[in-house]
Amino acid sequence: MVRNIFAGKSTRVVRVLLSNPSKTWRVRQLATEAKVSLGLASIVTNRLIDMGFLARGRSMRLKLRKEEELLRRWGGVYDSSTWVHRAYYAQGTLYDIGRDLAETAKKHSIKYAFTGPFATDLTTQYIRPAEIHMYITNENGMKRIVDDQNLEIAEIGGNIIFLIADDESVFYGAREITDNRVGTVTVVSEIQLILDLYNYTDRTREAADRLLSKEFERKSKEENTIEMVKKFFEQKGLIAKEVATTGFRSQPDLIFFDPKTQEQIAVEYKNSTAKLDSVDQLKKAVLFLGEKTKGVLVAPSITNAARKELEKAHLRFEPMEAVERNLHKGTSGSLS
Repeated sequence: MVRNIFAGKSTRVVRVLLSNPSKTWRVRQLATEAKVSLGLASIVTNRLIDMGFLARGRSMRLKLRKEEELLRRWGGVYDSSTWVHRAYYAQGTLYDIGRDLAETAKKHSIKYAFTGPFATDLTTQYIRPAEIHMYITNENGMKRIVDDQNLEIAEIGGNIIFLIADDESVFYGAREITDNRVGTVTVVSEIQLILDLYNYTDRTREAADRLLSKEFERKSKEENTIEMVKKFFEQKGLIAKEVATTGFRSQPDLIFFDPKTQEQIAVEYKNSTAKLDSVDQLKKAVLFLGEKTKGVLVAPSITNAARKELEKAHLRFEPMEAVERNLHKGTSGSLS
């Protein structure tokens, strides 16, 4: 019997729901995405319905409600100390150490993700870190990094804390970020970062609250914009398809079907200037969807290098200004 939905494999279901707050689900689909049994998914979703966090529509699909309150509830009882911790010491600045750790993990194909104050500093600079927290899937991977970097075991303290994650769901939604102090590294999802900060110290709780408020404000704005982009392409006669959201695959923000050409259209939206990494993301999405797929990148603007790469890959750029203008006018037209 499941007594606590914020413990064990039950959290996989909660994590998937929080990571995709605008999506509707069938229980079987949710179980597959969360990698849990259908029985467990049913128990957890029924509990969330009773708690007021899930609503079941007429089509029997489930939709998340009050996601910020749900994440705060989970954060209040989350305990990162349940993971096995190993402390080590290395000389140098934290940023030099972090870069070396990431490069070593990549070299040996070891799954990792930074978290805690160090990851917060890299993504928002809300807090100044005193050590590095790094999720690793197993102790063998950790030992390889330790040996490669000649790290010293820290009896007390230490500036590198490895967290051995026996449940890979902590990597769900992990993202690559680029910072000139460390290069390109992997950090945990915003949701996992909030959880790890929530009960660490009073200062990190403040950072978690700021992240939480910022995250749901961003999601709300992004959902509204993506809905606007969706209407723009539907006016062109395209049919929106459901995106099979997952934290581990390259999926575009929107997928459409063109009944005239029998092609799929992958649409990637960026809320800031589109750069080369945005083009790479769209290329991966088009490749994932297979043959007879076109790609469109929607953003306020695009760098010259990204535009050249987009044209080279036979993909399109659609300025956000054009989307807003055409929607306002109610105009339509072909995609070509």
